[in-house]
Amino acid sequence: MENPVLNAIRERRSTVRFKSAPVDEEKIQKILEAGRWAPSYLNSQPWEFLILTDPEVKRQLCQIGVKITLFSEGIETASAVIVIVVDPRKDPSHYIEDGSAATQNMALAAHSLGLATYWIGILDLQKRGKTTEEAVKELLGIPKVFRVIALLPIGVPAYEEHSDRKKMSDIVHRDKYGEV
Repeated sequence: MENPVLNAIRERRSTVRFKSAPVDEEKIQKILEAGRWAPSYLNSQPWEFLILTDPEVKRQLCQIGVKITLFSEGIETASAVIVIVVDPRKDPSHYIEDGSAATQNMALAAHSLGLATYWIGILDLQKRGKTTEEAVKELLGIPKVFRVIALLPIGVPAYEEHSDRKKMSDIVHRDKYGEV
């Protein structure tokens, strides 16, 4: 018997080009709900989500990201872009994993609804000067204390992506590293 969750995990791929077709609000809400139900350390739920649909805001976002490979690809044509932000004060040791879990849940939910997305990670751990993360926070009015984990453009895929994975024997160890 096939499992829909395992199928979504296995079949989801990053898609950077979208059709101009809109995504209805009900699907966006389901995607956000998947992010809301992500696991977090001690149930801290440090995330908040911004939904970008304004074409001018998305255009400005693309201008910020031209230095990052694939950053701006698809943002303007995506029906929506979800910005995943976290408040490190809620859990200074686990906010990155928590925000990443929420992002992955939303990517899988989008796929399960027949939509496409790709993960744009802009978190700058070193906070070196005027980073892309800082520029995005400034553009979107995100409080300075928050961190931007990822941007998730969402839309109707313009193509179907395929890729392979490493063999299990190359990545799985038992009891000790190097043992099969």
